Amino acid sequence: MGKKAAKRSPTKATPKRPASGSKKPTRKKQTPEAESPSGFQILTGQAAAARHWDVSVKTIQTWIQNGLPAESSGRSYQFDLSACNEWVSAYRDADKNSESTKLNEQLKEAKLREQLLKNEKLEREKEIAEGNLVPLDEYELFAAELVIEARDQLLNLPKEMRRHLCKKCQAKLDEMRMAIENALQHLAAVKEGPKK
Repeated sequence: MGKKAAKRSPTKATPKRPASGSKKPTRKKQTPEAESPSGFQILTGQAAAARHWDVSVKTIQTWIQNGLPAESSGRSYQFDLSACNEWVSAYRDADKNSESTKLNEQLKEAKLREQLLKNEKLEREKEIAEGNLVPLDEYELFAAELVIEARDQLLNLPKEMRRHLCKKCQAKLDEMRMAIENALQHLAAVKEGPKK
């Protein structure tokens, strides 16, 4: 915590200075909206213009760079409302038109993508009907049947070999059976089929 200030007794307090006439005269601030000598309304300052058009000061600065008619009087700007209102409404209309154009372009692109997908699907269905392509579900069933058949044949290999070979080779047959079972376990660990 900070230190407490020492209390001053009222008797030792310095008296307030009397008001002197040596103060600097303050400049009377110009009102944001004033009438020009020619009868047009004028806004003074970017903040007043921002409030008038309900935008930020940064937007007013951007508009000035883009051609908003404003007169610079030292550090502040003066805006003739009759000329500026026309410019702002034209600028906003152009901005709305560009936004609607962008939306229309995006809608056209989305419709084009959708139509391309439909055409691709129809092409695939035509190829399937002609017999040039196999439907995905038929392919998956066929692949599963092939894997089952290969597994059965591999598991039957040691039994077939046992009939033809003597008992001396029993250790080799057991090794072969273990290798086949390990390979099949690795295949069984793969849960997913072909990528769709």
